[in-house]
Amino acid sequence: MKAAESAAGAWLGVETIETSEGEAVLRMPTRAEMDNGARAVHTGFIALLAGSAMDRAMATLPTAGRTHRCFDLKLNFVAAGRQGGAGDPGSPGHRPGGGSPPSEIGEHLRAVARVLHSGRRTGVAECRVEGEDGRLVATATASFIVYPPESQS
Repeated sequence: MKAAESAAGAWLGVETIETSEGEAVLRMPTRAEMDNGARAVHTGFIALLAGSAMDRAMATLPTAGRTHRCFDLKLNFVAAGRQGGAGDPGSPGHRPGGGSPPSEIGEHLRAVARVLHSGRRTGVAECRVEGEDGRLVATATASFIVYPPESQS
């Protein structure tokens, strides 16, 4: 497993689990500092994980010196029910209407990203963020601008 390439990813403990051409799988541990006040992981940390995974997937393509930067990021957060105390009215994790937060503090989140399009000037990637038990936490898409090698710009 390789550590994250960005300082923010390294600070958060993001690890690259595997890569192949146009695909990347990253994992991030969650901790108390990521709590959004409702015993769930703050959505900004989930966005960082998804964005990092899609960026890494784009970086696996044979681009002959080209670089890329994300210019659009769309996330959909999916609330998934969980077993455990979260549904009990007296429990600390209780949420009105039942269910539980999509991601809970203390679990590892996994982001699976793949490139959908890689052209001369733009790229598009998608990502699934999952909890340890495989439940869907979020989906994401990102658009990238692709820069030619410096000698061609």
